[in-house]
Amino acid sequence: MHSSYQYRRQFVKSRLLQLLVLLFLSATCAARPATPHTIYYNNQPPDANGNYQFEFQTSNGITIKGAGNEAGAVGVVQYVSKEGLPITFTYVADENGYQPSGDHAIKHLDRQLEYIRTHPSVDEVQSRRW
Repeated sequence: MHSSYQYRRQFVKSRLLQLLVLLFLSATCAARPATPHTIYYNNQPPDANGNYQFEFQTSNGITIKGAGNEAGAVGVVQYVSKEGLPITFTYVADENGYQPSGDHAIKHLDRQLEYIRTHPSVDEVQSRRW
């Protein structure tokens, strides 16, 4: 059985992953209606063993599915680029780091690294407080 701290840590990790993907997509997706809304949403927070999964789809063409546990996470992201091209990539995040794959994975990774470079670092201690 996992401690309360481990459960909260895994929950926060799953939420941060969702947030990072949404931040990236908001900067890269094609122009859509001004107020996109969620068409489908399913979130299963970490269970007693730390396993979680989530998936959602929005009205502006974003579809994201992911699952993971303390060992890592896997997922798929689909959206329409600013140029109108359908983009799909998968990712694995584990002891070997974040590993996106797909035709546009390098561009995705470059944009994420640029985002990290241009935004302030996170205070790890503060981010772990509830």
